[in-house]
Amino acid sequence: MSAAEGRPRCRWGGGGEAVLRARAEAAGYRRLLRARAAEVEALRGAVGALHRQLEGLRDRRSGELAKYQERVAELEREIGAAEAEMARCLREYPALLRLRMALEAEIAAYREMLESEELRLGSLAPP
Repeated sequence: MSAAEGRPRCRWGGGGEAVLRARAEAAGYRRLLRARAAEVEALRGAVGALHRQLEGLRDRRSGELAKYQERVAELEREIGAAEAEMARCLREYPALLRLRMALEAEIAAYREMLESEELRLGSLAPP
């Protein structure tokens, strides 16, 4: 009996070579599967980091948005106060204008009286 005859024969034919090839192929697939599993885990970690970064950006944006909204509200209050002040000034302006015109008329009257008095005194003074 030869060595080949002493080995049990595989029922699929081809003997041990087919089994060795199948085992080698299965080992290759296992290595590939482990590599892909490692890639998946690395990608899960990257996705998790990106989610944390996104959440941080959202929190920061939310804080900035609240700050900007507060500033807008403050500016709107300042605009309202400025508008109220402008309305008050516009209400007072006609009264001040009337007062100015009255004062100018009074000054003109006093000036006229002063000039006429100077003329009268000038005509009484000896030459």
